Amino acid sequence: MIKARHHKGYNAFFRVYVKTMLRFHFRDIHIHGDFHDEGRPVLLLGNHFSWWDGFFVFYLNDKVFKKTPYVMMLEEQLARRKFLSRIGAFSIKRGSRTSLESLQYAANLLNDKSSLLLIFPQGKISSLYRYPLAFEKGWSRITGMIEKRPQIVFMANLIGYFSHPRPCLNMYIQTFQGGGRDLHTDFLEGQYNRFLKASMQQQHP
Repeated sequence: MIKARHHKGYNAFFRVYVKTMLRFHFRDIHIHGDFHDEGRPVLLLGNHFSWWDGFFVFYLNDKVFKKTPYVMMLEEQLARRKFLSRIGAFSIKRGSRTSLESLQYAANLLNDKSSLLLIFPQGKISSLYRYPLAFEKGWSRITGMIEKRPQIVFMANLIGYFSHPRPCLNMYIQTFQGGGRDLHTDFLEGQYNRFLKASMQQQHP
């Protein structure tokens, strides 16, 4: 697997690059929802609908979570863009024996309170308008490998043009309040889709 190797120079450059790109391509950016840091690592579950998604999370982390970000990527994608490992990307290879190593690596990251781990539980890019989202099963094994439960936060990124040539980006977040027994995939999938539906209903010009 390809491991994450954060580099201060890459992170500093990418922070400026992300802000510049988002300001150029989006009319407005709004963050909805509150986050109270409980001094634990964050497991961030989000929708995956575009090339922009990693940019969105980097921006959101800079504004809200202020932790060291990590994201799991398919190995074939990260192998083509290895520089992303310098800003927190690491790989997983589907159907491979090394996938368990990647899940354990992710769990180890969540034993550090300064970490934020982004997972796209749907597993692949799908339409912004797809609802409900279906979660893949394997990723949730991470929660059984960690020593202490992280803060689980739902995220939904939605864009709308309305009557403007450039879109507005709305970023919705909500802390999941369920107990330890509620961390299985089906329950989280249902709770996330309730959150996603509520976020979609808030969209307006």
